[in-house]
Amino acid sequence: MKRTSLLVSAGLLLLLTGCAAPRKAGMCSIAVPREARLVLSAEEWFDLLLHGYDREQGTAARPTLDCSGSPVVWQEPAADECRQPGPDVPLLPTSPRLTDEDLVMATLQADQRLVWVITRRYANGEALGPVGLVERTDTGLVVRALGSLRSFPLHSKLTLERVGGTQVLVAEGEQCTLEGPSVCRRFARLLPLRHGRFFAETVTSQDGKCLGPTWFPFSHEQNFLLPSGLHRQLVMTSTLKFDADGIRINEEVTVHDLDPKRPALPARLQRRVSAERKLQLKGNQMEGTDASLWVRLEEQEKRKGATRLEATTSAQAKSTP
Repeated sequence: MKRTSLLVSAGLLLLLTGCAAPRKAGMCSIAVPREARLVLSAEEWFDLLLHGYDREQGTAARPTLDCSGSPVVWQEPAADECRQPGPDVPLLPTSPRLTDEDLVMATLQADQRLVWVITRRYANGEALGPVGLVERTDTGLVVRALGSLRSFPLHSKLTLERVGGTQVLVAEGEQCTLEGPSVCRRFARLLPLRHGRFFAETVTSQDGKCLGPTWFPFSHEQNFLLPSGLHRQLVMTSTLKFDADGIRINEEVTVHDLDPKRPALPARLQRRVSAERKLQLKGNQMEGTDASLWVRLEEQEKRKGATRLEATTSAQAKSTP
């Protein structure tokens, strides 16, 4: 099995993605006759996708393994490895038992589903667990593809998109503030499907440098303190489009200046910038034409001496799917 372009050494990479012990697609299955049960319980889905699931206790084995025996783990690219690091937030304590809220499913076809079992949660509302492409057969359920997924389960949406000859798992979800006026922002995580595994790859440049994770906010906002004392606000919106030759990301960023000494004055528009970048699946890599427009503008502001201002409202998110 080919290695991916993830984050660290090839040896650690294979451990993280579960490729150290290649297994045939469809090895995980349970016998459930089609006519006997149309709707499975959450416990049955947990039993299908988790190795060592204890039905009586309602708990997954520790460390968590998917049904193929591969570890369910995740590592985001760090700032010294990638031009844009991934979200760096702590894991919450393990839940006493798995419940219906730890199961996310999406029907692709009459006999095919994407199933995500949440085994850990993060402080920002993200969650982690095995995700499987499951097919219903005459004799039961068979897992055709497996991987680990980290995404937001709130208002989640799981789909499979085809890019060229490769299918890509698209996991969308929302993060909502808990304090002040509720603000929800939507994100997407992309995992290419290669040789029966969903891979958490990074986006690389044409010369092989890491540009960032395959983690895309559809909206983003950040305030900066300028050397002049003014506050500069960057607000981004973006869209994803999938077609035969790649993934197109359209981004637009508006830049406003605010005077904190005169809060009654309206924000002054400095500029509006838009750009399109393209991701292509080449071999075992996801190659991007450039870094995110957001990252490039943020780098420009920092070179001018701007510093980030902390958000005034809590960024902690609701974590209920």
